[in-house]
Amino acid sequence: MTMNPHIHANARRDRLRARLAQDGVDAYLISGVANVTYLTGFKGEASHLVVSKNKDVLVSDARFTEQIKNECPGLEAIIRPATKKTLDMVAEAIRSNKALSIGFECQVVTVSDFESLKEILPECSWLATRERVETQRMVKEPIEIEAIRAAIKMAQDAFTSLSKSLSSSQTEKNVADELERLMRSMGAQCAAFPIIVAAGLNAALPHAIPSQHCIGNESLLLVDWGASSPSGYKSDLTRVLDTHNFSKTKGQAESKDKLRKIYSVVQMAQKAAFDSIKPGVKALDVDRAARQLIAEAGYGEYFGHGLGHGIGLQIHEAPWLRPGSETVLEPGMVFTLEPGIYLPGWGGVRIEDNILVTSSGAEYLTGITRELDDNIIA
Repeated sequence: MTMNPHIHANARRDRLRARLAQDGVDAYLISGVANVTYLTGFKGEASHLVVSKNKDVLVSDARFTEQIKNECPGLEAIIRPATKKTLDMVAEAIRSNKALSIGFECQVVTVSDFESLKEILPECSWLATRERVETQRMVKEPIEIEAIRAAIKMAQDAFTSLSKSLSSSQTEKNVADELERLMRSMGAQCAAFPIIVAAGLNAALPHAIPSQHCIGNESLLLVDWGASSPSGYKSDLTRVLDTHNFSKTKGQAESKDKLRKIYSVVQMAQKAAFDSIKPGVKALDVDRAARQLIAEAGYGEYFGHGLGHGIGLQIHEAPWLRPGSETVLEPGMVFTLEPGIYLPGWGGVRIEDNILVTSSGAEYLTGITRELDDNIIA
């Protein structure tokens, strides 16, 4: 039986409702897909939620009538008929709440839709709000953490199976396709994002697109993958495999030594960041711990992205671990730690794990080995 990480949806809406007075509005219009799911348990799309002082109304269409009944029992819903436009039904929901001042998700609602809403609801005033729901989602409930653990297990089990069957004749795309197939066979709904498989020089591209390039031609293989579980929660991992043993560069000691050197720096950077994590620490300080170590090793210019990001209903969500991020870490936050070094003309190394902030520090949710010696392909 699939766990339901949204059994507390009513309480989540009540926490959001408590912010209405602070923003000085009568209602919030929630339009982000993941935010609607978080507040209702509804896993469909193209829907909006109106949260007001007195009641909540979900606006959707006839594709999802039965799904809403099953996933959101007791929640009032307005189902758009084929003859009506979605925003007309949103206006109906707002008027049914007798709301005259509306906070809307300015990072989600398009300019076109906003102009239409103002035209349909001339009596209303509008407040652009940002990340009201995302801030709630940043700290995971215990049942959400269990859902993420399940997504991690699906990803790890699939990768373990894959690594035992890799052959030098496979292409990057062969590997990516097989990894997704294995994750689905382990219970995943699908991959959490387009899987990255990059061999050799291609690993210098942090988000390389799997190609027909043969992995047996190269001495390293970077794999960035994750599972989206049936509950909607996601995982995100990266490992680098040493493929010298079956590549055409077999026996090249210099190439192997360079991989070990770069890998060691990245691994130490991740450990430095992990050791800095505890409640009350700012996200930018965790990023700095890894970034400083990489810079001191002489590779600072080759680490060009943030150290990590939150995971949950979305593969990239708050908190963001990067320079300038003032977010203060709290117990229950779950995010990636993914330092990397990318050298054009050689390749790249990234080690990515999923981390839980605890009351006293941090916990690795990912259990798959981070040791390069354990990731040598025979």
